[in-house]
Amino acid sequence: MPIQINVGNHVSYMAPRYQAVPFRHQWVTNWALQRTKHIAATMPGADADFRSLPFGYSLTQLLGDFTIWVNYAPNLNSKVGATDKLSHSEIAIAEVAYRFGRWTVLGTLIHELAHCGGAPGGASRAAEEALLACGLGKRSERRTGVDDIGTPFDPRAEG
Repeated sequence: MPIQINVGNHVSYMAPRYQAVPFRHQWVTNWALQRTKHIAATMPGADADFRSLPFGYSLTQLLGDFTIWVNYAPNLNSKVGATDKLSHSEIAIAEVAYRFGRWTVLGTLIHELAHCGGAPGGASRAAEEALLACGLGKRSERRTGVDDIGTPFDPRAEG
């Protein structure tokens, strides 16, 4: 059984902060998950990048991990997503990510999966740079620090 979307069939121990994904957001969450699976299957560099993270799991392995849950977080204090630092298995996608659109939800999911793979938070850029390996940003953004609003990658994002 692969990674799971909380549609009311899971109670996160991070509750009430992490909740079931509301029905209105389930199609976007499912689209982002399916797109992530497509990236893992067609971009070998994505698996290689994820394997370089501290826990050594590929993106494909993380997507196959049934203990990882994707939840909803209505308010994360201006963040688009979060991952529980204790278990590395509870992902939350914030309302603001859904407001920005499906590509932001996709980028948030991949960023948070990198944290599930051991990417540190704080000033580390490893989780955000996973988006580059997944084809969701331009290397020029990383090189110049100038954000291209047409990609989910944010060269200024941390943690």
